[in-house]
Amino acid sequence: MIAICFLWFTFISVFGAQVTVYLNDSLLDCRQSPMIINDRVLVPMRDIMEPLGYEVVWNAQEESIKATNDTTSIQLQIDANYAIVNGNHVVLDAAPTIIHDITMVPLRFLTTYSGAAVTWDADTYTVNIQTNTQQAPTIADSAVYIQTNKIQGSGIILSSDGLIATNYHVIENASTAQIIFQNGTVYSDAITVVGLDPQADIALLKINRTGLHAATTSQQVQTGASVMTISSPNGNRNTTTYGTIQGHNGDIISFTAPIQHGSSGGGLFLENGQLIGMCSAYSNTQYFAIPIAKVLAVPQNMSLPLSSMKNYNYTPSAPRNIAYTKEDGYFYLSWEPVYGADYYYIYISLTPDGPFQKMKNTTLQSEQWYWNFPYAFGVSLPYTDTFYLRVAAVSDGVICGTSETIKISSTT
Repeated sequence: MIAICFLWFTFISVFGAQVTVYLNDSLLDCRQSPMIINDRVLVPMRDIMEPLGYEVVWNAQEESIKATNDTTSIQLQIDANYAIVNGNHVVLDAAPTIIHDITMVPLRFLTTYSGAAVTWDADTYTVNIQTNTQQAPTIADSAVYIQTNKIQGSGIILSSDGLIATNYHVIENASTAQIIFQNGTVYSDAITVVGLDPQADIALLKINRTGLHAATTSQQVQTGASVMTISSPNGNRNTTTYGTIQGHNGDIISFTAPIQHGSSGGGLFLENGQLIGMCSAYSNTQYFAIPIAKVLAVPQNMSLPLSSMKNYNYTPSAPRNIAYTKEDGYFYLSWEPVYGADYYYIYISLTPDGPFQKMKNTTLQSEQWYWNFPYAFGVSLPYTDTFYLRVAAVSDGVICGTSETIKISSTT
């Protein structure tokens, strides 16, 4: 008797709510009322799609249903967690099912792909459908999820004809990849690497797709400005976090909006939706992005199939963009972080031609120095106001490249 009561209450909680559907503000007569199952609203596909001008065909042998009009083809399989829209696979938040011989499909899916504006009012249990409306693209429409055969990352759409930016380390050693868009469509066709700056951890990809929503970029970066990130941390597609800019230079933006593994290649946006950077790395206390100006400056001068990346050889070279400031008698050095460098050596001399001696990191009691923001190295030499430095990148214990000699002077 207890078991019977339990099942009865489960049935009521799932099927008891009365859901109504309105099409252009008129009540739509459905042969099967929409239902709420596992917190997902399921609606009768034929009853919704036919009034929208679709031809709906049921294949009893395959247990699939297909709706088509002049521009869109939608196919769903009973109990399958994906749909096929114009040849592309789309992940569903609930699988289609059959109730009383009627095919029921998730409302969220039709909201995106029916071509009409479909909304759900949870307070009144009402589905509202409006035709001849277009939903404006959102900032998230310019962000993508990237899954390679090696790791998962993120990307940013830079042009409507298929240019996408991501981090080099997202595609490093990869041979295949899928790109998933905000609307859930999956791109699995050819991907071409058209631009690379591995040392700055930047990659530009081109796909065979047009009509994409490209991000609007801005090079106006100001400390203290409110920002948000859109990326796919830990595979959670197009997640948004919020924060402010802590500092910036031509190579890096430091901000407080949290990012995690999988956010690499995602977008850093101003409050107005303008893209100012590409998420690239994080430490225990800081989060970093590459300024979009630096990303856009990478030449599109190659045409490598993504599969070529599994054999692409990259070795870090000399640190670039070394700069310094002076404050309270100390000289503070910064440089562009070198992707793949484990640490750095710093050499100092009182003359431009040497001899150069390796500087010891007294904090770590070693000769190893690490990149940090806003500066990686500070030195004070009270007996001279001019000296010379070189910075070397080290990977796997091997010096990969040493910078040109930098003159440090309090008078220039």
